[in-house]
Amino acid sequence: MQKRRGVYNKWAKHVVLYRKASTRSHIPHTLLFSENSLRKMLSLYQMVYVKPNSGSHGVGVMRVEHKNGMYAYQLGAKRYSRLTWKQLIVSLRNKIQGTKYIVQRGIHLARYKQRIYDLRVELQLNEHREWQITGMLARVAQPGMAVTNGAQGAEIYTFNSVIASHGGAELIQSMTAQLNSICIECAHMLKARYPFLNELGFDIALDHQMHPWILEVNTTPESIPFRKLPSKAMYYRIMQLRRLNARR
Repeated sequence: MQKRRGVYNKWAKHVVLYRKASTRSHIPHTLLFSENSLRKMLSLYQMVYVKPNSGSHGVGVMRVEHKNGMYAYQLGAKRYSRLTWKQLIVSLRNKIQGTKYIVQRGIHLARYKQRIYDLRVELQLNEHREWQITGMLARVAQPGMAVTNGAQGAEIYTFNSVIASHGGAELIQSMTAQLNSICIECAHMLKARYPFLNELGFDIALDHQMHPWILEVNTTPESIPFRKLPSKAMYYRIMQLRRLNARR
């Protein structure tokens, strides 16, 4: 199977999806990282995520907070607290070391079994060259972790089991329809800008009101999480379409 082409610039993808009002309401406010942009975002939201612009697997992602005049941040399982602004900036710059980063509004994630989680929604071009959801699952973070990536120890659960815990079959149905609509609209916008795309993995956070937020769109998503589900049907469908799209 030929190597898939991807878009690894998070900021570039954000710019595409933020253009339209209908998708903007599901895209967290994001700026390129600087001392000024971090100060502005923390004053607006009190909690933000500072991410490498081209990173993956949650590596280098930091959760930064401002509370009671002091600052704190978390990288992996390690937490740095009671920092002054100057200490925060020195420490972050030491971690970033000149790499391009972005600052994203922090979404307070819904919880399952007292742990934060997000959703992975897989979209692919099907046999008719139409965008179709071929996989949905939930990634539940390890206790005390600030990210939900599998590489950082997150556990995989079925979409239905996690969503049902908030509102039963009715919520599963309405959430599925909402995610289908949002993700397909975003897929059309990204493909218009990057015509070679044929597969997308959406990382979606749900806040406490169950409002979906697209944290990131992966253009060469991994299928491994779907192999960990009790049923392998989604995994087999994803691989089938991946092979088909590689031949086109």
